[in-house]
Amino acid sequence: MGVSKGKNAKYVPVKQSNTMTYVLGGIAVLVVIVVVIGGVLLLSKKEGTPADKVTAAINGATPVFVLGKDDAKTKLTFFEDPYCPACGNMERNYGEQITKGIEDGSLQIKFFMLSFLNQQSPSRDYSDRAGGGLLAIAKSSLPDDQKQKAWLGAHSAMYAQQPQEGSGDRDNAGLATVMADGAKSKGVELPADVIAAIRDGKYTAESATNAAAGSKLMQEIGSTGTPTVVKDGELLKVQGDWLTQAMA
Repeated sequence: MGVSKGKNAKYVPVKQSNTMTYVLGGIAVLVVIVVVIGGVLLLSKKEGTPADKVTAAINGATPVFVLGKDDAKTKLTFFEDPYCPACGNMERNYGEQITKGIEDGSLQIKFFMLSFLNQQSPSRDYSDRAGGGLLAIAKSSLPDDQKQKAWLGAHSAMYAQQPQEGSGDRDNAGLATVMADGAKSKGVELPADVIAAIRDGKYTAESATNAAAGSKLMQEIGSTGTPTVVKDGELLKVQGDWLTQAMA
């Protein structure tokens, strides 16, 4: 199935106002903070959301991207923000294993790309623009197998050259170059209209709409940080050999 539109840690940004990034009104929230390594929280989540409710919520939503085959043995759901340092760490540490699983048919992933870190970027919309770049690839006329390779390459390159949170940024022309080079590394030349769509920010607004829906879903399943990884209704700790265990 091709891409359909539509040491790691969970990262919870602190806004300038010092308020929580997500306010779960009317719900008692237990926040567990295990330890901080290199300025990144290892775990911050709301406890007690039953697995069946998490599964029902995810199954009732429309993921922005789906990579891998429907009959894959392991099915995961990812919530990421393109500007999130911990998401970048996850891709850099586990991206090769993830790509292999998707390409050999053993792994399918539903991706929800968020943008709650937009305001931390100098442009105030980096996450939405990066998500829009991935949408341009997903909406392209490339054959499904080529589209999936291109998306994986662009996604990997996006994180490999991730701007530094709070000070770094990249304009649309830069995103187009990074993503085109990433796709090329997987053997796929992005069509000119796709490169133009990324450069022109054609899908930035749609990416923002998708991100808002994804953020709401992430709150609903009981998570307050990215990356969030879910398997069979359970929120996984993205630490150590978690992926091998999840795919066992």
